[in-house]
Amino acid sequence: MRTVPLLLLAFAACGPSSAELRTAKTTVYTVDGGQLLSLAQQAAGDEHYKLGAVDDGHLMFETDPKFYSSEGDLQSPGASDFTRVDNHSVKVSFVVELQELSERQFAVRVTPHTYQYIAGSPQMRPLEPADPNLPPWVLGRADSLQIAIYDRAKNFSR
Repeated sequence: MRTVPLLLLAFAACGPSSAELRTAKTTVYTVDGGQLLSLAQQAAGDEHYKLGAVDDGHLMFETDPKFYSSEGDLQSPGASDFTRVDNHSVKVSFVVELQELSERQFAVRVTPHTYQYIAGSPQMRPLEPADPNLPPWVLGRADSLQIAIYDRAKNFSR
């Protein structure tokens, strides 16, 4: 009987609580925008995302896209940097934007940029964050990045 509570405790400790996520999504940071953008980029690196396009002027960046199976397993490039993609695989990157609320006060928004491969289709299907076809783990990864940014920058939160 003792293993059941321990097992439940182990699952509960795996992810952030809804309160932690709410805090990470609603925090206002009082800091220079460039410094907050740098902290967000470091957090993305900590989460094993490579930086793609960076727009310092608009205080935003996008991570390099990665392919995942429909279940969320990373489909890594193999020989010659070729990635084998299966039906319903998704290509995911994350757009991190700093929203200036007032002078030196920012909110951070992480949005997944997702496309799904459909066998036989000439182009990938875009999946918006509210699309019912979006695998739920995509939003989970976005939430993890949001929390990683919060953890890096919480000293500047008010």
